[in-house]
Amino acid sequence: MSCQNNFESPREVLKEQLIERLSKVYLSFDSSKFVIWGTGAYGKWLLSFLTLLGINKKVCCFCDSFHDDTKSDCIENIPVYSPIKCSSLYHDAKFIIASDFYEEILNSISNSSYSDIDTFVLDYDNKMLEKQLIYYTNPPDPKRVVGFNYTWFPIYGKAQKSRELKKMLDYIDANLADQESRDIIHNRCKTFLTGDLTYIDRNVINRHTYFSQEFYSISKDEILFDCGAFTGDTIEDFVSFTNKKYKKIVAFEPDEKNLVKLKSLVEKENLQNIEISQAATGKDNGKISFLVTGNMGAKVVNSEETSKSNNMSTVDLIKLDNLIDYHPTLIKMDIEGAELDSLIGATQIIKTQKPKLAICIYHMPFDFYEIPKFLKSLVPEYKFKVRQHEPGFCETVLYAYV
Repeated sequence: MSCQNNFESPREVLKEQLIERLSKVYLSFDSSKFVIWGTGAYGKWLLSFLTLLGINKKVCCFCDSFHDDTKSDCIENIPVYSPIKCSSLYHDAKFIIASDFYEEILNSISNSSYSDIDTFVLDYDNKMLEKQLIYYTNPPDPKRVVGFNYTWFPIYGKAQKSRELKKMLDYIDANLADQESRDIIHNRCKTFLTGDLTYIDRNVINRHTYFSQEFYSISKDEILFDCGAFTGDTIEDFVSFTNKKYKKIVAFEPDEKNLVKLKSLVEKENLQNIEISQAATGKDNGKISFLVTGNMGAKVVNSEETSKSNNMSTVDLIKLDNLIDYHPTLIKMDIEGAELDSLIGATQIIKTQKPKLAICIYHMPFDFYEIPKFLKSLVPEYKFKVRQHEPGFCETVLYAYV
């Protein structure tokens, strides 16, 4: 792989491309008035970005779902109002949702007296790009950020310089089952070395996440371990794919906010043979601190991080090998960087039962190499494919099967 290894220039390349792509979105709006719905770091960043684009004067106010209008609050001399007051004063404005809880906000709007306001939420692809650009305004603590961010550039640069990256890619080339898989990994690495998004743009997007006859057959006797069950999106897909013909689902979700939505889904759809555990999975049994977000960013954290957040919870940590009453035939993991530890905790299950695996490999810099290498050491006959299920940096999944 021939790519530049200047540690600073990739950041600037990425920054320029992100600004260019997101500028096209916000400059395309016809509205002469904007309301930014969200008063946190996201909303404040959006104001700074609109300032960069020279259209910040269009921002009439900020909207806060819980604002008390008897108080006079401002952000950068721009007033903050409740949704009712915002919609009353600026009903013809474009309401830009700048919050990770956009689904809840949109739901509240649809059930309100101002349901006809013009709202805008970035699509998933652009939202992921925007998060990267936010990192330049509010540099992340590398210990707290899971998934690609600009701190990966020097990590990849050093790995290339030491030729360790070449060794990893040689291993991947020899062990992935098809060229599409190899291309996905190589294109990701090129972007992480150069900051150039056009490499990662080349990846073929496969929308059939986790369940596809391309990788393995799914039978009526499947026992699914859903690690990182979130609000039940994977379970919905699995139930639909199997036409409700499966043996059992065991769901692990440590975030109590997500858990409420997951249980509601199971009850609403009257799903059977599902066991839900409010727990994280790892290489040992025990207790662990967990960052509760109610969205896809919920994750296990260390003791140092615990003191930095008020949204902490202590949850059970489960080693899958200790669940001796279960014999999973399919294991899915999307657990914010804890995938390798959880696979280590499932060593005996994997060795003896050789379940089908769908493992996210985009949360940590070199999971694309470390996870398949570990799995191959347990089950030499495993075959591997990688698929990209969304454009950009996320939703890169390793499939293992015999």
